[in-house]
Amino acid sequence: MTTATAAVPGTVTRYWGTPIVMANLDITGIIRPELADSFGPAGKSYEDIPLGVVVADEHALREEFLTSMNSLAKTQGADPVTDIDLTVHVWRQGYDLPATGYPEDFVGWCYLATSPAPQHSESGSLSFADPRAGAEMTAMPGLPWGRQVMIRPQPGAHVAVPGWLTCSVVPVEHDQYAVITIAKSVR
Repeated sequence: MTTATAAVPGTVTRYWGTPIVMANLDITGIIRPELADSFGPAGKSYEDIPLGVVVADEHALREEFLTSMNSLAKTQGADPVTDIDLTVHVWRQGYDLPATGYPEDFVGWCYLATSPAPQHSESGSLSFADPRAGAEMTAMPGLPWGRQVMIRPQPGAHVAVPGWLTCSVVPVEHDQYAVITIAKSVR
């Protein structure tokens, strides 16, 4: 629990921050080398893909997610995460996800393969916002929330967040695709 202290006039004080983990993972050896050639922009806008089709080293991928989630658990004083469910999806033109939260304690994403740079830099990005009353969706200097945090689609881009945090996917544009794995903590 964070203890509130008196604010100095003219400063912004964080009374209810929310930690997230963002990283660029080295996914060499984790994904199959032929992954980039296996998928493309043609096909359904959303597909579930068996993990073994794209992941060469499941143990290493699990460890990356567990490390991130346990970092979050530690900052929140929660029990360590010992297991996760992993799924792999392909997002193509037209796919989007409206603002949603998850019932799991922690959720993480990692882009495994993506198309070359889209026309619009935010297309296919993950977007996170604080849904709590008081966040007001307005940017404030010094506060991480009150504005969206965006994770752009590039291989190795990784984020882990508390499950209640609002997540959405910016619509994927024509000729764009992303192969992404999602991890959800298991208790």
